[in-house]
Amino acid sequence: MRNRSSIILLVAMLALLVTMGCSVSQLVGKRPPTPTPTFTKTPKPTFTPTPVYTPTPVPTNTPVPTDTPAVTPTPTDTPQPTPTPMPQAIVKLADLNYRAGPSTSYASLGRLSIGYVLEVRKRTADSAWLRVCCLNNQEGWVASQYVDLSVPMDAVPIDETVPPTPTPRPRPPTNTPAPTLPPAPTNTPAPQFAFSYVQGSMAAAPNCGTVYFKGKVVDAAGNPMNGVTVELEFFGNRVYRVSGEGEGPGEWGFAPLSMEMYKTRIPFHIRLVQSASNPQQLSNIVTIDFEDCAKAGQFTNITFRKN
Repeated sequence: MRNRSSIILLVAMLALLVTMGCSVSQLVGKRPPTPTPTFTKTPKPTFTPTPVYTPTPVPTNTPVPTDTPAVTPTPTDTPQPTPTPMPQAIVKLADLNYRAGPSTSYASLGRLSIGYVLEVRKRTADSAWLRVCCLNNQEGWVASQYVDLSVPMDAVPIDETVPPTPTPRPRPPTNTPAPTLPPAPTNTPAPQFAFSYVQGSMAAAPNCGTVYFKGKVVDAAGNPMNGVTVELEFFGNRVYRVSGEGEGPGEWGFAPLSMEMYKTRIPFHIRLVQSASNPQQLSNIVTIDFEDCAKAGQFTNITFRKN
């Protein structure tokens, strides 16, 4: 029991000592608080910028205003009207004369073949002749009845400047001998030409397939003669053939008409001449009045004999 009380007393004393030690340490360790210094901002020095040297600009010359050139508008092409095509004429006659004027009295500038196309410029007031272009780059005239027009005749303007008709050339004399007294048997006159047509030698027959003229040239003994020029003339047109060329010995032939003219009345004249370039007459003239191919369209055996 006594030991127990000693232990309790000892524990109490230890507890008192610990308590007092803590109080003393708090009193000894507690110091007055050190005041916290107040921070004062030191102002930064103000930076004064160094002035920058700015050069004074040199005045420049004020440009003198120039005149603004006037703009010339580009001309636009004025559309041209489409030209009206000229009327055309198509030749329907073989070896049609292309003349210098509207008459058979004018000189021939050349000859046109069937189907040749011409440009029609003007016509005569009676519509018998047409001014056309061109043969060898030359204007000329053709008889209107021997061409087919692409327009009505009234659509072709009349030529008011038709040249005057020249004086016609005299035709060669016809073989009409003056009546004479019967010659003495020993005084036979020489024939007028080197050749003569043999009367009654021609034969005619209907033919509407092709209208043609065919004959021959013979010597005094009746033998064929080649190389003799034959001329066929109608309405001022002249066509030439040479006997023996393209035909039988001494023979010649013409087919001058297109079918449109097979019902047209046309007088034909046939004779022998020196040549196409020198049409000196060598025979009398044979005249054939053609009317209609149904009556007579082929004329054959037209014979010229050397005197």
